[in-house]
Amino acid sequence: MVVIGIYPFNKDHTLYSRRIIRTATIILLMCVFNQSSASALVAAGWIEKAQVLPQGITLHAKLDTGAKTTSIHAPETEFYEKNGGRWVRFKLTDDNENATVIEAKVVRDAKIKRHYGKQQVRPVIMLEICIGNIRKNEEVNLVDRSNLNYPLLVGRNFLKGAFLIDSGSTYRLLPDCSD
Repeated sequence: MVVIGIYPFNKDHTLYSRRIIRTATIILLMCVFNQSSASALVAAGWIEKAQVLPQGITLHAKLDTGAKTTSIHAPETEFYEKNGGRWVRFKLTDDNENATVIEAKVVRDAKIKRHYGKQQVRPVIMLEICIGNIRKNEEVNLVDRSNLNYPLLVGRNFLKGAFLIDSGSTYRLLPDCSD
C-alpha cells in the first residue's frame, strides 16, 4: 500500500491516484494565482467619481460589469469632416452645470445591443478616463443618457484587469490621476 498525503491508495489504483494529485495541484495553483491577481485589483464601488482628461471634468459613473463598452452622455452631437476623417463635437456637463466642448475623431461606429433586444448604432471616440488612480485611454460610445441616473457608464473593457467591483458600496475612490 502506498500513502499519498494522508490518503492510502493501492498500487492498483496508481493511475487514479495520479489523476487526483494532478487535479488537486491544478486547483491549488488556480487558488494561489487567483488570490495574487485579485489582490492587484483596485476595489471600487458600483458608483464612482470619474474624471475625463485632459479636460478634468468630474462625472458620476456607474461601473457596469454587464456592459462591454463605456458610454457617455452626449445628447447633442455635431459631426463634421476634418483632415479626411469624421469628427464629432459635443458638450459634456458636470454636476455643477459647467459645460465643456469636446471634439474627437470618430474611430468607428458600434452596434450596441439594448436590454430590450433592439440594436442601436453609436459613434465611438477615444477618451482618457480616470477612476481612482487608474487612467486609461478607452473607446467610448456617445449616447443620450438623459433618462438615466449617471452620465457615464463604464463597461468591462475599461474595468478588466484593474478593478474588482463591490456591488454593496459606492464612492470608494476619488479620481487621482495627476501627472
